[in-house]
Amino acid sequence: MEKSIYQQICDNITDGILDSDFALYEQDSDASEIKWAPGALDGVYIYHMPHADLDAAQTKRMARALKCAAGGDFPKADAMFFEWTKDVRAVSCIDELQKYVIDHERSLDAGNIFHTALFLVLYSTHIECVKIGLELLELFGDPQEKLKEIIRRIGLYDEFTIFAVWNMLKWEKGNDEIFALAKKVYSWGRIHAVERLNPDTDEIRHWILTEGTINTVENAYSSLTCWQKSGAEELLSGKPTPEEYAAITTLIDGLIDEGPVPGISEIENAESVLLRYLELSSDYTLGTDEYDVILSIRQWADDEDLPSVSSACDQILHSKCCTEAVLNAVKKGQALRLADELGLPFRRELLEFMRKDFDKNFYNCGYLMKNRDYIEPTLQLFREKLPLSEMAGEPKDNIGLGEEYKSYDQLQFILQELAPYPLTGMDFMTAGLQSPLTRNRNRALTNLKNWVQEKQLPLASLSPELYKLVEDLRDKEVNDDAMALILPLLDGQTVFTDENEDDVDESEDE
Repeated sequence: MEKSIYQQICDNITDGILDSDFALYEQDSDASEIKWAPGALDGVYIYHMPHADLDAAQTKRMARALKCAAGGDFPKADAMFFEWTKDVRAVSCIDELQKYVIDHERSLDAGNIFHTALFLVLYSTHIECVKIGLELLELFGDPQEKLKEIIRRIGLYDEFTIFAVWNMLKWEKGNDEIFALAKKVYSWGRIHAVERLNPDTDEIRHWILTEGTINTVENAYSSLTCWQKSGAEELLSGKPTPEEYAAITTLIDGLIDEGPVPGISEIENAESVLLRYLELSSDYTLGTDEYDVILSIRQWADDEDLPSVSSACDQILHSKCCTEAVLNAVKKGQALRLADELGLPFRRELLEFMRKDFDKNFYNCGYLMKNRDYIEPTLQLFREKLPLSEMAGEPKDNIGLGEEYKSYDQLQFILQELAPYPLTGMDFMTAGLQSPLTRNRNRALTNLKNWVQEKQLPLASLSPELYKLVEDLRDKEVNDDAMALILPLLDGQTVFTDENEDDVDESEDE
């Protein structure tokens, strides 16, 4: 008999911490589907998707499941919720679910709703059903200690942390519980817990400052929250300890990002804050990590037209201390972005590192390909490391993720560096066009688009060999984005519309 999700979690807890390699997947899920990290899909919904109300059919199915729960048939309610959540994620319907129960409290037996919730949490083998159980338990407020311990344990898994936190918010000492849980989760769970943690003690504020953004996702998700809750700006106005200054550096790094969520743009006096941070830098021993953050600040300041900040950054970046730190790091294969931006020599060392440990360093090939002297040595290294003659296959609508696709991942990196160099690396282009993976084919086709556009020559004239490969691919291609690139290439097009550009962008995002 399949173990319940709760039991699987309990079996993988050691000294109060969930084993780091533990992961849950639905047994009947499609093996070809991309496996999201625990909590990632709900995180994307919470941070990046607008809320959409349930439609009439979804609401009706929810009501049926709740009525079944109220009738006391817990296994059947589990099955009904499972079928319902095939179309509706639990995180997206929490308000509607709880409101329905509250609005129908006279007709829904509260005791059976509670025991259904408990059954789902303790015995369900379905991830979304466990979440539904936690959402229903939230309606019953501050529970007994035995149930609290159940919620604490299940909250250790990042997929369920946010649902455990929502329960803890209703508990008498809920903030202490959230703090304890936040320190035991390291991915999306920490992001969600930090967002709802009240900085009501010096201990919590210090932890938020020094560890609140440390997660396996992106520190940018929590940087603004941690900046505001930790009192980082007040610390900067005084004399931060070295530990505090290092933590503030990490926060600023996340604030500058603004890729996933708003950051530095939400700070009204950003210019003066950054100038104060840079002014204080001379009081601390900086390493390449700090210099890299200062480089990011300078790039942001350049974009925002803040010359005072840019100038302060340049003073630090062009100092003797920075140059020496970067040159020493380059010898270890580190600080490449800094070396590149500051015009310091590093490519010879990088090429040697790639030769010694290709699998660890191949993704840095872009730094080498920017310099014409290193193009051919880099391509030759990839020829030696990739089994190009064995990588051809029938085209599939599959982007290819996982260790078994390592060579195709490496091919992707070198392909994307060929776009500015028409007719360079033809063997890699051939491998890309004949790859079974969508991302390789799309990248090679995108390169061809760039080549014919730059040379203003139709593909048939630019390279009859590649034209023939694209012609052969047309008859077998299964991906719409790839086909959208194939047809204009075969038609002799040399100028591409915005629509083509959108297709390229989407293929690269994949």
